[in-house]
Amino acid sequence: MKHIIILLLALGFYIPGFATIVSDTTDVIIINQQEPLPEGARHIGKVKITDGGFKVNCGYEHTIEQAKAKAVKAGGNLIKITELKSPDGFSTCYRLFGEIYYLENTADLHLSQNKSADSTLKSLLPDTASYALVYFYRPRGMGSLVSYDVKMNDSTVCRLKNNSRSIVKIYQTGSTTFSAKTESKSEITIDIQPGKAYFVRGSIAMGAFVGRPKLNVVDALTGLKEYNTIQSNKDQDKLEREKDPTY
Repeated sequence: MKHIIILLLALGFYIPGFATIVSDTTDVIIINQQEPLPEGARHIGKVKITDGGFKVNCGYEHTIEQAKAKAVKAGGNLIKITELKSPDGFSTCYRLFGEIYYLENTADLHLSQNKSADSTLKSLLPDTASYALVYFYRPRGMGSLVSYDVKMNDSTVCRLKNNSRSIVKIYQTGSTTFSAKTESKSEITIDIQPGKAYFVRGSIAMGAFVGRPKLNVVDALTGLKEYNTIQSNKDQDKLEREKDPTY
C-alpha cells in the first residue's frame, strides 16, 4: 500500500488526508462571514455542526472546536463560515455551516486577524485603562419569560433578560468566575486583564421546570457584532460605562 501511495503522489494525483497534514485544531483559522477568503486557499470540502436534537455541550466555543476538528480530519487549516446560527426558538445550540480550505502560508492571515481584533478592542477602551469591560448580552430567543442575575463571586453584576445587554466595568484582575442560576447553574471563568474587553453571551436552555441559563465567552469580533444587534437604551449603556467601579 505504501508503494502505491508514493507512486500516485509521484504521478501528481491528489489524495485527501495524505497531501496535506494538519496536526492540531490550533492550526485551524476561522474566517467569519464578513471576512474575505485569502488568495491561494485550496478548497477541501464542506463542514456543518448541528445539534441533532440531543446535544448538551453546544455553546459557541465548543461548536467552533468541533468544526476545527473536522477540518483537521479533512486535511484543512481554514474554515470559511457561510452561516452561523445562534441559539433561538428552534434550537438551544449554535449551528455552523462552512467550507474547509487549505492555505500554505497562514502567517500573513494570522497577522491580519490579530490586527483586526486589536483594532476592535482599542475602539472600545484604551489599552492604558486600569479596568476591563465585560459585555454581557442575551439575544432574543427561547425562554422569553425567564431572566436571571449574573454574579461575580457573591455580587450581582447585571441581569439578563430576553433581548438585553449590559456593560460592566471591572477593576478586579486575574481569574474571575461569573455564574448564573435558575434550576441549574452555569459558570464561566475569564482571565480579566485591565485595558481589555470581553464578551459573554447569555441564553436559555430547556429545563425540567424553569429554563436553564447558559453563559458562553465569544471572541471580540463575533461578540461585538451580536451585541450591536440588540436594541438597547443608549442612556443605560452610558450609565454602565460611567458608573462608579464596584468590582
